[in-house]
Amino acid sequence: MVAKVHISQLFQTFQCALSTLGAGEAIEARTFKKDRGIVVLKQDAEYFVFKQFGFNSQTLTLNRASLLKQLKKSIAKEFPRSNMAWIVHCEGISSIDLLVSTQNFQPSLF
Repeated sequence: MVAKVHISQLFQTFQCALSTLGAGEAIEARTFKKDRGIVVLKQDAEYFVFKQFGFNSQTLTLNRASLLKQLKKSIAKEFPRSNMAWIVHCEGISSIDLLVSTQNFQPSLF
């Protein structure tokens, strides 16, 4: 499922999705050009794998409270001038690195 969300609703979208995600499910947000973004994979009942790519690249394993704090910081960093974000929900994900590497980027126009 791919959807567009206004940037002001991005944090709330992640917050709602975290409570409904099952183990092995992920939610990803990307900029319009799809060259920067944030991915959250639910690892088990307690922990999430968080990956940020674009301006800063990092992968962290966090609990829900720490993840929400990190999301606020990362959204501000990765989506500084964005109005809209692409949201993708994925199921049956074993590794967050495979998810990010298999996504298509927008081709160059030049």
